[in-house]
Amino acid sequence: MGDFAGIEDLLHDFLTEASELLSDLDNKLLELEKRPGDLDLLNNVYRDFHTIKGGAGFLNAAELVRLCHLTENLFDKLRNGELTLTPETLDAILAATAEVREMFGSLSQGSQPDAADLKLMAALQAAIDSKAPALAKPDAAPGGGIWIAAEPDWNALYAALLEKPPAAAQPEAEAHGEGRRAADNPELEIARAGRRGTDKMAVASESTIRVDTHRLDQVLVLSGEIGLTKNRLNSLRNNILRGKTDSATLSALDQAVGQLDLLVGNLQNAVMKTRMQPIGRLFGKYPRIARDLARQLGKEVEVVLSGEETEIDKTMIEDLNDPLVHLVRNAVDHGVEEPAERAALGKPAKSVVRLQARQEGDHIVIEIADDGRGMRPEAIRAKAVEKGLIGLEEANALDDRQSLRLVFLPGFTTKREITSVSGRGVGMDVVKTNIERLNGTIDVDSEPGRGTRFTISLPLTLAILSVLIVRLGRQAFALPLSLVREILPVRAGQMQQVSGRPTLVVRGEVLPVITLSGLIGWQQEGTPEIGILMQIGASSLVLAVDGFVGHDDVVIKSLDTFRPAGVAGVTLSGDGEIVLILDIKELFQQDRGLIDAGRNHAFRTH
Repeated sequence: MGDFAGIEDLLHDFLTEASELLSDLDNKLLELEKRPGDLDLLNNVYRDFHTIKGGAGFLNAAELVRLCHLTENLFDKLRNGELTLTPETLDAILAATAEVREMFGSLSQGSQPDAADLKLMAALQAAIDSKAPALAKPDAAPGGGIWIAAEPDWNALYAALLEKPPAAAQPEAEAHGEGRRAADNPELEIARAGRRGTDKMAVASESTIRVDTHRLDQVLVLSGEIGLTKNRLNSLRNNILRGKTDSATLSALDQAVGQLDLLVGNLQNAVMKTRMQPIGRLFGKYPRIARDLARQLGKEVEVVLSGEETEIDKTMIEDLNDPLVHLVRNAVDHGVEEPAERAALGKPAKSVVRLQARQEGDHIVIEIADDGRGMRPEAIRAKAVEKGLIGLEEANALDDRQSLRLVFLPGFTTKREITSVSGRGVGMDVVKTNIERLNGTIDVDSEPGRGTRFTISLPLTLAILSVLIVRLGRQAFALPLSLVREILPVRAGQMQQVSGRPTLVVRGEVLPVITLSGLIGWQQEGTPEIGILMQIGASSLVLAVDGFVGHDDVVIKSLDTFRPAGVAGVTLSGDGEIVLILDIKELFQQDRGLIDAGRNHAFRTH
């Protein structure tokens, strides 16, 4: 770890604790914007910066200590009533938290952080001295951040920060090229957060997880009970091997096996709960993201969170970050109107973006909704045709709900001009792809003038998958149960040919019939007798198989050395047979004609 040889564990602990503290601190700052005179909140923020500074001091991270100390001094004056918190001062403070986050990234790489940006330090010091320069938003900020409109004496301010004479401050600024250029160009961002991501801290957080000790106690208790049941089974096995097969022995064996089955199921659930984390740890990032973007775009946005206590698999939380960031930014950029436009429509100047999570059965539902301008289906259709994404005839055949789903097509955008925020047509298709990679679905609903809502449905965990086990010849395959709508018989006399493809009428809906053997490239032996009615995105179709075995919850074992296309993993059946878990979505994506058939042939008969 370079500069931290011998204290790697202490560094890791500091980054884990301080990163959580910093995320919580961002939310406190946003609350402080609403209640700038809240003394308790001011004291809490002061203590948070003091705590981070203390840990940084122990690690000899001098530049991080310097930045935290300066921010701590500013909050000391705010909480003592010597200063009043203004939006411009809060901008500088939020820029400081972004700089702290960047410094955490350097620490996670095993190196001491560089000095903070010159303009940021000078602006904080100016705020402490009640001489904060006016802050203004430029016409086109390249990614958010804080901008200086007035030009203070940067060298003198920076010299005061370093407690050095002005002559010695100049080489220090020269040593940091960007800081030197800041003194020459007043239109340089204080915060480099707009062009630097926050992913560097992932090193500190991805490899650890916090678990309630009560859950670990449950695992320990269940493990002990399974050990006792194992001893009972060994005793019964020895009795049976000695020829004791009376009804009492067989009954005891049956009870022991049933007890083991129950305990293993409970242990599996208990272990899975150790992987579950409240989604609020992810949601906490988005109010800050929305505020920064809204300030850049001249909008007023409040993010309202609910269901933060809803738990989801930790690995899924990490993979959800990018899609949710895009949806929140999309709501602020595309969804909500500017204050003047909202006032003309009789809406409150401040728009609301709601982020909600809840559990429904064995799924987690996440909703991102705004109260903005909404989307008009006819405009979506026209834009898709204009960009050549669909044909005019196909567009005219779409209903309003199907038209809204066109926003997920690659290359779709309603923006006429490309900006740093949007307009390139890359985004919603990636969001959809990432959600489907998590075995989830995403849908959109919108009402012109009232707002738009995106709904994401995800399984509770990716480690255990509910599957339907089907048979092709003598080989068993597993299909994700979340895609299965119904199991029905398939008889040759019931099928009809439509556009050269076999179809089946299911309650007035004409659906294409696709054989599993044809999908995976196997030779079909005999005629399939079972149809699995499947829903894949907006497409419905019938997958024909030779038979089905049943359904089960299986633990997915990945294939490390190789991964055939269309295979998500493997599991073992009850008799020890290897069962391939098929990635149905990937199989159908290899032949877009099958998906198109499922979409185009699903119509009502009259």
